[in-house]
This record gives sequence, structure tokens and C-alpha cells, in this order.
Amino acid sequence: MIAKNKGCLCENLATVWLQEQGYYVFKGSQTQSPIDLIAVDPKTLEHKFFDVKMLGKRKDGSIIARSPRIKDKRIHILSVDLINKKCRIVPKRKATWS
Repeated sequence: MIAKNKGCLCENLATVWLQEQGYYVFKGSQTQSPIDLIAVDPKTLEHKFFDVKMLGKRKDGSIIARSPRIKDKRIHILSVDLINKKCRIVPKRKATWS
């Protein structure tokens, strides 16, 4: 599969997953944007910004850590496992930037 297609598939799986969680989901219209998806809670209108990343693993099976395209504490990483078709929001690590 072509890398660009993997990215599109990851974003689409993430969109469906967030919708299943009850969010309204808005996709970015630019290809290299630091924010891929915006999820809005329909009851509270709270929003979350997501940078969608495909889950990467090393040969030994350990997971490769991903960071957002820009360093901003408001942007969350949404990791997509293409093999198992599963998504998860990656817990925030202690940021070294402000």
C-alpha cells in the first residue's frame, strides 16, 4: 500500500472511531496541516485537536513514539493500528516545551 493511502485510511478510521465515541468530527482541508481532525462534544461543545499517526512498531515489537507536527499542548496524538483496525488517544507525556 502506498504511504499516502495509509495516511488517508488512518484518518478515515480515526474519523469513524471518534464518531462512534459520540463526537462531531471535522477533517482538515490542507494536506500537511498540524491538525488532522477536530472532534467536538455535541453536548458541551468542548473540542479536541488531533494529529493522526499510524502505529509504528520496531522489529522487536516495541512501539515507536510519535510526536505532533507542532509542539502545542492542545494537540493530541490519535494512534491508528491499521493491522487490527483500532484507534487510541495517546496519553500525554510531560512536555518539555511551554
